[in-house]
Amino acid sequence: VKNINWSISIIIYIVLLLGLIVIGGVTFFISVEPSEDQEIKSEEMAIQKTPGYETMTAVAQIANTHLLENAILNIQVTPKDDYEVVLLQLQTTEFLTEDILLKNTYNLLQDIRKIETIDTFTVAWFALINSENTEVLTLTFNRQALEQAAKISYNELPSIVTDYRKHESLN
Repeated sequence: VKNINWSISIIIYIVLLLGLIVIGGVTFFISVEPSEDQEIKSEEMAIQKTPGYETMTAVAQIANTHLLENAILNIQVTPKDDYEVVLLQLQTTEFLTEDILLKNTYNLLQDIRKIETIDTFTVAWFALINSENTEVLTLTFNRQALEQAAKISYNELPSIVTDYRKHESLN
């Protein structure tokens, strides 16, 4: 009787031990998650594969190089066949004149035109007017106009754009 109780106890312990091992193994395989570094790399790769991402970051770097900090309000890149349509919205805090905005736009264009995937580039300048953020100057350039920007002066920009809109405050 003692041997039978001893054998049953050993069998129960072995079954419990095997059960714990199985549960632990299943839990380990289920709970194995990628590390934070792997998750971040995976997210970064997904973002970099997003259409327009490369152009968006290039435009942002150019704007940050030529303009004051925090001038960028928005950047939109829309893929169109093999090319991209870019909208860059900027905030100006400088003394507001059409001449200054044209100079700043001209400086941006000298680098923007080098991004060969851009088919259409629009820059929209915003300023606070009567406590409201107002679009004061918008210029749209097609690929041909972007190429011409290197050969003209800043005050000739309105003559090469496909769209030119200015707010009455710039008159």
